[in-house]
Amino acid sequence: LRTSSDNDRLLAESMQRAGNVILGHVFLGPEPAEAFSPEAAEAYFNVAWATAFPQVRPVGPRAGKFNIGDAWAERERGRGLVAQTVEANIVPLAEAARSFGFINNDPDADGTMRRALLLIRYQDLDWYPSLAFQVVREYIEVPDQNLVALINENGLERIEFGPYSLRPRPDSTVLINYAGAYGTYPHYSMVDVIEGSVPAATFRDKLVLLGPTALGIGDMRNTPFRSRKEWVRTDEGKLQQVDREVAYMGVEIHANIIDNLLHLNDPARSFLSRGSREEIIDLVAIVAFGLVLGVWFGRIRPILATVTAVVVLLLFMGGLHLAFAKWGMWLSFVVPAGTLLANYGSVTSFRMIFEEREKRKVRRTFSQYVSPGVIRLLENDPARYLRRGGELKELSVMFSDIRGFTAMSEGMTPDELVRLLNEYLNEMSDIVIRRWGTLDKYIGDAIMAFWGSPYPQEDHAQRACLAALDMCARLEELNAQWRAAGRKTLAIGVGVNTGPVNVGNMGSDKRFNWTVMGDNVNLASRLEGLTKEYGVRIVLSEGTWQQVAKDFVGRELDRIRVKGKAQPVGIYELLDVAGDGSRHAALLAAFEDAMAAYRRREWEAAAQKFQSLLELHPDDGPSRVFLSRSCEFVVENPPPDWDGVYVMKTK
Repeated sequence: LRTSSDNDRLLAESMQRAGNVILGHVFLGPEPAEAFSPEAAEAYFNVAWATAFPQVRPVGPRAGKFNIGDAWAERERGRGLVAQTVEANIVPLAEAARSFGFINNDPDADGTMRRALLLIRYQDLDWYPSLAFQVVREYIEVPDQNLVALINENGLERIEFGPYSLRPRPDSTVLINYAGAYGTYPHYSMVDVIEGSVPAATFRDKLVLLGPTALGIGDMRNTPFRSRKEWVRTDEGKLQQVDREVAYMGVEIHANIIDNLLHLNDPARSFLSRGSREEIIDLVAIVAFGLVLGVWFGRIRPILATVTAVVVLLLFMGGLHLAFAKWGMWLSFVVPAGTLLANYGSVTSFRMIFEEREKRKVRRTFSQYVSPGVIRLLENDPARYLRRGGELKELSVMFSDIRGFTAMSEGMTPDELVRLLNEYLNEMSDIVIRRWGTLDKYIGDAIMAFWGSPYPQEDHAQRACLAALDMCARLEELNAQWRAAGRKTLAIGVGVNTGPVNVGNMGSDKRFNWTVMGDNVNLASRLEGLTKEYGVRIVLSEGTWQQVAKDFVGRELDRIRVKGKAQPVGIYELLDVAGDGSRHAALLAAFEDAMAAYRRREWEAAAQKFQSLLELHPDDGPSRVFLSRSCEFVVENPPPDWDGVYVMKTK
């Protein structure tokens, strides 16, 4: 009875027969060592000393010139553990065991088990392996001559482990690559095994770990896996998968370490890698997210910056997961992702604040003289349009003026004059802005406008001509209203010239505006003055007519030489859009026939033709002008070198 009740002896005999049991023990530091019997520890090591790590050698340029024990023991520099005693197994079990390994753990500062210890030195004697390491060594039968720990001046450098070369940290820790949540490896109750409920074949050729799993024993550890997915049946009887928090028992942590050691050639299942390679990748990601994307965010619109940030963050998360799952690389997520989000947030916020301020400047600067649609376009590049200075650019410039305004105003009260002028300017300005022109300024009763800047327009000449026709048509409607109301009516002249001008913000530091300058601006002003002389409403320069001839109806009026210029300029009257050209066909044909006689110096024939034309079109101003000139030339013939160019005597 006494013999059958000695369970320790029975277990030892069973272990002896099996010959494959490896026991775990716990190494203790100086303070816990005081509570344990040194005699028991010594008795235990009289048995366990033979399982010490077989070879520990120095390595590096100064191998043989430093003490490996000292290099190992500098714990404050992150080196290896040195134990002072051991919480021993009882001697009968120790004598029956095949080998031994320590089961000490090394949790991180937050109490989470992420790392596994592989070696610990016992006092100033030998180094000893962990239980998991010793289990794998015995399982794959690595002989002593193929097992060596190499220590350099900074601690453990690597472990040559049969065909493998394992590179832990200098303190002999490795990052555990957990296979999954608790319960990933199959569990069997000891009671079921003893009672024979579990078939013997279940454990054949397997590594079997024996350890406590009862919560009351307290062998619970924090790991990166706090829960596992389980199928449960709801109240309605449906199966539903839920995350259930489950305590992670220490025995399964050892199973994960063994699994990692058995798959050292498979990065996806071996220990995680967190070294200089991963740190360089982290640094590259931080620099890319901080500098490269910072420059990119500063060059694109906020909406594109948002899309870029989201896409890059998702790709980064996918890349981290792929590196972790396929290559076992532990890359940092928080710092690079935080850099990306902080960079995006700061750059985008700054741009939104700064650009909104710049847009307000654009609106204040241009809202008085361009359309809202143009303002929205200009807001995309405020720096270009808010700086002072100009650039040379081809534009179309318009001047319009009220005929006889000074004489007319003398017969009106100030209130009547202001009312009339405001109505006129409002309507004309709306037309300019509706045709996407830039309203430069009012010069008394005159209007100056131009097309092609600040918003670039390939069809600036066409837009200017359409605006001129619209202004004349709208004035006819206004005159009809004013005439019906017993008020005075107006007549205007419009001059349009196309050519290179200097355009930009011009003025003083205190006040400036977007305007144009140059000879072509002056020519546009002089063309407006010619409308009165030729009795027409709209005069175009040759440069403008060449760009719009196919879209509009007009006629060549004359070739003039303006004051101060030697080169003559062709001028044209703008009559209508091309679609309505049939209304003017008879007039244009008769006028061209008369002008042909005029250019052949057939003065009498030309005078007769112009006279006939005026009988049909008595209000045709150009015919009256050339009738007068033809009559003058009948009396006094021009000199032989006359080239048909009319010289303007005034500006």
